[in-house]
Amino acid sequence: MTDEELKIIMKVGKIAAEARDAGAKMIKPGVKVLDVCEAVEKMIIERGAFPAFPCNLSINYEAAHYSPVIGDEKVIPEGAVVKLDIGAQIDGYISDTAVTVVLDDKYQRLADASKEALNAAISNFKPGVSLGDIGKVIERVIRMNGYSPIRNLGGHLIRRYELHAGVFVPNVYERNMGRIMEGNTYAIEPFATDGFGEVIEGKMETIYSAKSFVPKGLTDEEKQFLDVINKRFKTLPFSERWLSDLGDKEKVEKTLKNLVRKKALNSYPVLIEIRKGMVSQFEHTVYVGKDETIVIT
Repeated sequence: MTDEELKIIMKVGKIAAEARDAGAKMIKPGVKVLDVCEAVEKMIIERGAFPAFPCNLSINYEAAHYSPVIGDEKVIPEGAVVKLDIGAQIDGYISDTAVTVVLDDKYQRLADASKEALNAAISNFKPGVSLGDIGKVIERVIRMNGYSPIRNLGGHLIRRYELHAGVFVPNVYERNMGRIMEGNTYAIEPFATDGFGEVIEGKMETIYSAKSFVPKGLTDEEKQFLDVINKRFKTLPFSERWLSDLGDKEKVEKTLKNLVRKKALNSYPVLIEIRKGMVSQFEHTVYVGKDETIVIT
């Protein structure tokens, strides 16, 4: 990575961190999820970047991937455990970060478990260290606090225009996961739960991304939609809200569902803890240098 590229990554990390912290202060009972996410996304844009993916605001047993849709009326309930997961990007260079806000003190220890696990993982995140051993650190800390790590969620390698670049950073010990490589950027994101420790896909899909090829059988309108998507987002995830200028809610949703069905788009269902346990998450993006690992968010 060049010095100039590292400067960009540091910049998008700072922007995401500022937006995360501002968004966390907005999380209160009765506040619309849509209002928080749109404010956070606007802040990222005003600071000279663009959201790397739609703002996620996942509540209670929703572990990840709830992003508000056009006209979303969902509000934050009393006593909730709220995960705010956001990212920023400039020219495809990405940062990814998350925080948990608890609205009932009885869940504070749950939030602290994932935060403490994140800090422990970062302390051990050095070139040559096994990613499986990072999972072991995360798992040990979360279990010591009396909770379960979510085994089928974890962090990931980040590359330019690739949010999830094929390398997994586990939240439990796993063999043969490879080793941390100098010069790479990783997201580390421990999830803790008072449930079973596994997520399943829910029915709702609120986030999409374009595939690297265009299948046959698309209508002219679908091709036009896909052309706009590719120009605006390339391979990065996006929200239906970001296409509201292409038609009303019904038209946008219908076209996106058709493009998913015809395998032109990926879709990402809301992820739900299998026993509907409460879930906490903290996340930082780190850059692994020769002499130190830098937390950029």
